[in-house]
Amino acid sequence: MDFTQSELHLLAARVEKLEAQNRRWKLAGVFFALSGVSLVLMAAKPADRIEPPVVRAGTVEAQEFILKDTDGHVYARLSLGRALAVKQPNGTYFIPYKPVAGQAALQFFDDKGDVLWTAPTKAEFMPAK
Repeated sequence: MDFTQSELHLLAARVEKLEAQNRRWKLAGVFFALSGVSLVLMAAKPADRIEPPVVRAGTVEAQEFILKDTDGHVYARLSLGRALAVKQPNGTYFIPYKPVAGQAALQFFDDKGDVLWTAPTKAEFMPAK
């Protein structure tokens, strides 16, 4: 089998094309393999933020509920048997010495800690028993 010079050039050109195509397929295979491995590793990584467990209960018993933000600033208070804080004209709060037993109080506070709204507004506004 004798090949002419032009046939050898054609054969060499085809081999070069096949080798270039083979390199591209190898590169694509490595890329897809790395992508697959990275997806598996990302899926196996635990979450950065773990949610606190949720407690589900039929009944919650407490003497007082306080609504605070993450910085500890109090925005609302619902208490039972605890005296209401009443703001005096000089800006200070007066808390009676003896709380009225069985009196529920709801207070909302602003960003400065001042009382915005209170229910009942006065100790005299007690529900009839």
